[in-house]
Order: sequence, then C-alpha cells, then structure tokens
Amino acid sequence: MIRIACLVAAALAAGCASSPAARPLSAIDYDVVCQQLEISGQATRALRWYHGSAEQRAAYEQTFRLAIERITAQARGRAPGSWAVIADVDETLLDNSKAECADQVQGVATFDPGRWTQWVLAEQATALPGAVAFSAAVHNLGGRLILVSNREEGLHLAATRSNLAKVGIVADVLLLAKDARGIDKNSRFRLVEEVGIAAAKLPKLPVLAWVGDNIKDFPYLSQVDIGDPALFGSRYFLLPNPVYGSWQRLPLR
Repeated sequence: MIRIACLVAAALAAGCASSPAARPLSAIDYDVVCQQLEISGQATRALRWYHGSAEQRAAYEQTFRLAIERITAQARGRAPGSWAVIADVDETLLDNSKAECADQVQGVATFDPGRWTQWVLAEQATALPGAVAFSAAVHNLGGRLILVSNREEGLHLAATRSNLAKVGIVADVLLLAKDARGIDKNSRFRLVEEVGIAAAKLPKLPVLAWVGDNIKDFPYLSQVDIGDPALFGSRYFLLPNPVYGSWQRLPLR
C-alpha cells in the first residue's frame, strides 16, 4: 500500500505540474492513474463500470460466446475463406479505458485527436474479455475477420495492427477511416460485401455477423433507427459501452 501511495502521489504531482498537452499519454503510467482515480473517487460511474465491473466482463464473454455459436451454425457447409465477419476495434476488441483514466486525471473533458493518436501509438490497449477466443474461432471456422474501425489509416494503421498482434488478435484486413471526415462505415461495409478488397486479394464476401459497441457499427443503423430488432443476437452482436458513443448527444427522454 505504501508503494501504491507513493506512485499515486508522483502521478498527481506530475499532473499538477504540467498541462495535458505537455504531458503525452505515452509517458503516463496507466495503472497508476487508474489507481489514483480509484483512491480519489474521481472516476465517473460509467468508467468505473467499464473498467472494473464483473458485469462488464460477463457481458463481453456472453456476447462473444453467443456470436461464436451463431456464426458456427451459419458457416456450416461453407467453404473456408468464402465468408467474413466484421468487427469494430475500440471497446469491441481492444480496451482503451486506461486512456480514459488518464484524461480524467488530467482534466481532459472532450475528445482530443492528438491525445488519442498518442495513446494508439503507445500500443498499450489490452484485449477485452472473450475477444481473443472470438477472433480465433472465426478463423478456425474458416472465416475472414475484417475489422472496420474509425481509427485513421494514415496515422494509426501500423500501430493498430501491432497492438492487436500483441494481445493475440489476428485480423485478415483492417479497414480504417481515410481521415477524420470519413467515419461513416457503410461504404466500407459495402466494399466487403459488394466489391471485394483488391489490396488484400479478397473477393466480395457474404458477412455472417457484425460485432460492435456502437449502433453505427452495424449497416445503416443509427440512434433513431435500429432496423430489425430480430437481427440482434442472430447477425448483429452489440457490446456495452457506457463511456462514449454516438448516443452522447441524445436528449434525455
């Protein structure tokens, strides 16, 4: 406990001595800042739930297991390599909650692209519960795992691929956003299903399942239109994210 207290004191002192811009995320001890939030009681309820709760772990394991069961049934009789699964990356396969801890400690209340890039390049995101087993299952069943993320291709591609490999997640293709304006995923979904991915030498492939933490991780859905609810749990598999998402600007109903 004495060592933890000393580390926390050091983290607090560093945070007070420098601004968020002057203290890059790559220089932060993420475990320490999360401990500091815990001891000080500053963590938001959403971050506390996401970062440490048994319910979060159970929900992820449950959802990935259900997805594997449904994909197994749908893949039966299909040739290896003839179908795909699409998944998001952040808060679907990779856990970025330690970066959220750092933002809260340093008083950063809104999304900062520069800090986000620093975090991505640090390659310190961990795998979420069930994510590694899920990615392995897709490949073992003969599928292609295609990751569609709004990380930026020019800035984040190499680091994202490396971080995924570090935690044991292998993707056949990473389809990232061309830039900060190209975050609508539907064109990339169509590329997989209707065109094919020439750079990866993949023809167009039927997508058996989508997995994500945001309603926009699924084709043509939005905060005002969830499409056919029966698709959830059969082809669409939604993971919980109470920390951030397209829901943040919704009015209280």
